[in-house]
Amino acid sequence: MKFDSNQILVKIGKKKVSDFIESANIINSNESISKILGTLIKMNNYGVYFKNGNKVTAINLRDILSARDVHSQKLNSIAKITPTIEEDNNIGRAAGLMSLYRLRSLPVIEDEEIIGQVTTKSIVKSMEHTDIKVRATKIMTANPISLHENDSALTAKNLMIRHRIDHIPIVEETLKGIVTSFDIAKILLTANNLDNVYRGLTEHARPLEFPVKGIVENNATTASVHDSIANVIQMLNSTNSTYSIVTLGNEIQGIITHRDIISLLGEKVTEDIPSYIIGLPDDPFASELAKTKFNTLVKLLKKTMPDLEEARCRIKLSSVRGKIKKYEIEVRIFTPTNSYSYTNEGSDLATIFDLMKDSLKNKLTQKNQKRQK
Repeated sequence: MKFDSNQILVKIGKKKVSDFIESANIINSNESISKILGTLIKMNNYGVYFKNGNKVTAINLRDILSARDVHSQKLNSIAKITPTIEEDNNIGRAAGLMSLYRLRSLPVIEDEEIIGQVTTKSIVKSMEHTDIKVRATKIMTANPISLHENDSALTAKNLMIRHRIDHIPIVEETLKGIVTSFDIAKILLTANNLDNVYRGLTEHARPLEFPVKGIVENNATTASVHDSIANVIQMLNSTNSTYSIVTLGNEIQGIITHRDIISLLGEKVTEDIPSYIIGLPDDPFASELAKTKFNTLVKLLKKTMPDLEEARCRIKLSSVRGKIKKYEIEVRIFTPTNSYSYTNEGSDLATIFDLMKDSLKNKLTQKNQKRQK
């Protein structure tokens, strides 16, 4: 019996977390950031956990990039409380949490103790040999942030922190390679031996103040705009890569990471319409506000568009100035015959969604009036 892509995704999403549990790196909260970083690099892992009272706290490579000094700074200054999952939950819920909070892993708990973790990598691994006929372009992040070879590694680090990303393509006229948070983190740990990394540095050069071409990974993983998600999954698993740059000829069109792929498994925001929201803010209050506003928007759309098949929302942090964060929100809706895209931006999520709702309401009202005439 053959299954369509949606049936395959639903089947995977219903699997239990217990089938995906891996060992987790659990540390002592008194350990130094540099020691944790050394452990992550040695084991080729992305994050660690420790208990903080009855809460589970996580530190990953991108968190470490934000440290002013990995050798002297306190661990609690960069640690963050993380969502958790239980082993009898389904993998769809785990995938939804990791997509929403931009995480690569979730700690699995039992009786308030960490018993392991589930990772985006293990979920994507389980999706291999499935015939998911979804185009790579449907889930990729279009026009990803990129740098030139002579831009500094410090610029790369700051972009990763600001935009909460781990991969930056390096482009001249064509793709030259990629720099990851792992590459930057290794430099932070070996800051006293930078000459071994890039010979063009002067003796007194500060960490990361050198051209990013000194650490670029030249053999970037790529996929075509014509590839399916099944093709991308097979390639990522075979190369042990966490990303794939989507190209058309020599031009970059987008980038796909493990987190983008598992977003296909994420739990629905509403029960009757397949609706997904990606890129929620770290702040739990802002996150819940965005989900509520999007849910309201989808209900409005359903009333005026009975043939609505799917709705997707992507929230992107476009800039940060002091304590003010500016967001860009894109909503895409799909019917059997058409797809529509609406974009708005601002610093107040509630206002952005309200303006988008009013705009859509006016457009749909005008459309209905024209039909009646």
